[in-house]
Amino acid sequence: MKKLIFTLFLIAPILLNAQNYTNICSPGPAFYKKMNTNVLKAYRTTSYTIPVSGDTIFYSFATIRDTAAECKDTTKGSILGRKIYRESANYLFYFFNKDNDTIYINAKAVLNDTWRFVKLTSGTFLEAKVVSIAPDSVMGVLDDMMKIELQAKRNDGTLLTSPWNGTYLKLSKHYGLARTFDMTNVPFDTTHYTIVGKLKPVIGIQEFGWKEVYNYNIGDVLHFSGYTNSFTGGTSTTWKEIQNVFSKTTYGANNDSVIYKFDRCRSTITNPGNNHVYMRDTITIKYRFTVMANDSTILRYPDQFKRQNVYASQFDRYMKAFNNRQTKKVTEDKYRFLNSCFLIPSGNVLLYRNYSEGLGVTEYYRDDQSTQDFHRLVYFKKGSETWGNPVGTECSPILDVDEYPIAGSSQVRILPNPFKNQAQIVIDGFKITEDLRFVLYNLVGKEVLRIKINSSISTIERKNLPTGLYIYTLTGKEVTVKGKLVIE
Repeated sequence: MKKLIFTLFLIAPILLNAQNYTNICSPGPAFYKKMNTNVLKAYRTTSYTIPVSGDTIFYSFATIRDTAAECKDTTKGSILGRKIYRESANYLFYFFNKDNDTIYINAKAVLNDTWRFVKLTSGTFLEAKVVSIAPDSVMGVLDDMMKIELQAKRNDGTLLTSPWNGTYLKLSKHYGLARTFDMTNVPFDTTHYTIVGKLKPVIGIQEFGWKEVYNYNIGDVLHFSGYTNSFTGGTSTTWKEIQNVFSKTTYGANNDSVIYKFDRCRSTITNPGNNHVYMRDTITIKYRFTVMANDSTILRYPDQFKRQNVYASQFDRYMKAFNNRQTKKVTEDKYRFLNSCFLIPSGNVLLYRNYSEGLGVTEYYRDDQSTQDFHRLVYFKKGSETWGNPVGTECSPILDVDEYPIAGSSQVRILPNPFKNQAQIVIDGFKITEDLRFVLYNLVGKEVLRIKINSSISTIERKNLPTGLYIYTLTGKEVTVKGKLVIE
């Protein structure tokens, strides 16, 4: 029995090192972040199993890559290449770079195993070596990890000096390539990428669409700044805008549509003349997500090549913007098919939009050579979460009520605001008089609640008041205060 136990201890490390690390091309997308940036790349495959041998070929989407040449490359794939060949018997994966040289990864290697990774030049190559197999963190989750280190060598085995020496890949048992290179650019680019999301198994960031982009809640506040410049002698404007969500109505099967109402105020300065205009209105926007699903624009992956007649748009994706949200950038019709290839035409209209989770269009730019339009999100508040720098104070209340400042450090606060069932009116710094009244109005100016204030803390009960934005006034002999209140 002791001999058996001793034998198990001896083979345990070998069993660990011989684990299967083949989950490289699992169904659904995987997302990778470029070294020292927030730029995201993606990989998604369809597969074909070869009869008899059982080997598999995985195909990813075509990309359009900017190159030094005038004609852009539309033949290569995403970060792991256009095609991956898996040899099932030996668990070898073959990747192919832009020169169609083969890159090898042994997904069932054991500690200290070595193999030819890729050719460098005629007579030289990169050797791959498994330097460790041990638990390690991938996106905050502990998993068995194979670390594969690279070393440049001559064909006779002589070591070479190379920027690739000491670089490495990491192969996770459950999540595939946790650290990799752009396989299309190997061995021409040592920039590495780290996995930040995968669908199967689910981990990290995931795909999002129109419904996630336009996911607002009552009480959300969005601040924008922008400008319009004329290059043909016309007027130019700069503007700032605040939008407050005060109504949200979902409808349709499975609540697949929504109507938002925004309280909006905008301050605009026009030149020449330095004319200043302030406006205040309510805007209503309807999103029918089942219809919007027909527009797959923002569902494209980074660099994906999708031809629309003689045009193709550019798709980019970023992470960690706006408190760790994903952002998708669509540069419309950036490329045009001319002279038998896709290129970036001169003098064309430049138009792009950025879409971010829960924030809508966060940046817009259009330049048609005569007029330039630009705006971007500079501040938001969603619940207790904030980001950025506000363009100013909140919109002045709609009601035509005279405002008088309260002397000293006096103030009126509604806690919490927004609220669901009840809130407190907290008064500091002035005398409570018999005629002090708190009155609540809806956005069409109708009084919906009136409370006599007898103490420095009073309670507001929601009762049957609907969700939305309200205006309140607190009036008495010595004070008139107005403000905004949101019921969720």
